Amino acid sequence: MNNEKLEKIKADIAKTKAKISEYTARLRELERQKTETENSGIIAIVRDMDIRPDDLAAFIEAFKAQSNGGKAETPTTPGMGEANEHE
Repeated sequence: MNNEKLEKIKADIAKTKAKISEYTARLRELERQKTETENSGIIAIVRDMDIRPDDLAAFIEAFKAQSNGGKAETPTTPGMGEANEHE
């Protein structure tokens, strides 16, 4: 009787481990899709802004500096002078 119960428990463990593995793979795929969708949205926004890559980099660095309490230096890039003066 004990052997039957033990074998059933072992089978349930194996079944549960297989489900966990399946769900982990599914979770990774969903997270990848989410990131890809978010990135596509960000790219679309940036393209719609019609901004030069160096201006975008300067904007991101300025945003990081502001988010870090001004710890990082804010780069000066031509074309971004007015935006930096008003901040």
